[in-house]
Amino acid sequence: MSQADNADVNALGEMMLIQGTMQRQFMRAVLRRLATDVPTFDAEMLLAELEFLRESLAENKDRSAIHGFALKEWERLAEMAVAAIASTRAPMEKH
Repeated sequence: MSQADNADVNALGEMMLIQGTMQRQFMRAVLRRLATDVPTFDAEMLLAELEFLRESLAENKDRSAIHGFALKEWERLAEMAVAAIASTRAPMEKH
């Protein structure tokens, strides 16, 4: 691979990293607003649906590297959703 090709690959990787970070930040903000501003928002139902979708993705036994990457990304997004929703809840008092 030439230096120009290597630079292109590095630039693409950096762009994908930035894009992924921006998308997660956007989703975190949207989830926080939903959980805070919409009285009928059922956070537990959303989290249950996310878990169901993750399990469906994980069931595929013939995983390619791309499938494995997608599963890891889905797990990160689900963790982010849990954290974003948890940040809208009042802290539990310690007894």
